[in-house]
Amino acid sequence: MEKLIISKIPLIPPFKKGDRVLLNNQKGFSLIETIIVIIVISIGAIGVLTVFITGMKGAADPLITIQAVELAQEKLDIIIADRQNTARSYNYATNPAYYTAENPVSGFTSFNRSVAIACFTGTPFTGAGSAPAPSCVGVGNYARVTVTVTHAAIGSATAVTLLTNY
Repeated sequence: MEKLIISKIPLIPPFKKGDRVLLNNQKGFSLIETIIVIIVISIGAIGVLTVFITGMKGAADPLITIQAVELAQEKLDIIIADRQNTARSYNYATNPAYYTAENPVSGFTSFNRSVAIACFTGTPFTGAGSAPAPSCVGVGNYARVTVTVTHAAIGSATAVTLLTNY
């Protein structure tokens, strides 16, 4: 003879519409737990999105930075060419009157460019004994030339070189 197995099914008393029944094995989240989880996830998402927004703002800057560096290098190349030109030489290249500030740079209306020249009477690489130049004639045999290009989005880019009177 076969045995008949009857599973134990919990008996639920009959209830009417609108009655609230709580079972011991009830699973799920309450409304308050769900709201708390949404708030915590939102705060975390705001932090992550802030990082992405900051990164996206910086993504447009490399082009502007490259342009600023190229404009600074261009002016340095002009000054170095003036130094090597036998008709102009060191005295011309170290006279800041020939390299006036450009506000704005021709063809690049959002960039400004300036040149600073300091003549060295002491050790040229430390800047000891540097004097501002109207010209480095008779002041020293070294001049530090600094070209600074500024833009509202990146601040400034600077290029520096040393010129010698040898």
